[in-house]
Amino acid sequence: MHMDHPCFLKPTVDADWRYAVLGWMKKYLPLIALLACAGCSNACQNTVASRALSPDGIHSAILFQRDCGATTGFSTQISVLGNGGAPSGSGNAYQADDNHGVAAVGDWQGPWANMRWLGTDRLLIRYATKSRIFAQESEVDGVKIDYQQVDR
Repeated sequence: MHMDHPCFLKPTVDADWRYAVLGWMKKYLPLIALLACAGCSNACQNTVASRALSPDGIHSAILFQRDCGATTGFSTQISVLGNGGAPSGSGNAYQADDNHGVAAVGDWQGPWANMRWLGTDRLLIRYATKSRIFAQESEVDGVKIDYQQVDR
């Protein structure tokens, strides 16, 4: 082969620049992606307001305030879990907010609600009438759930 063959030609400045950019991307892109995903984590926090143990001691109903940052208001959520469990994520039984300040608010700053066991496998959840409901499950983990609106 002769030195004028394309395989022997010196790369142009554009080709050198492309190789430099590709090298930079190969080196730093994983770090940039990792930092970007760090901001994707769930910024919500749960604060337990009250717990109610079922009569047989198998389940706990846990009422908690869920705070997902400055752009959202506090919500009241309830999870039915095994005794000793702690809520992680959203409530598995009930989720509501104060409907932009219209519903009565509890001591935990979310819309008012309370709960009480009617039997070993039956729970009553009472909540402020003007609450905006996002979830109201009729049964969780074998526990039947009744709901009652309360004027507050």
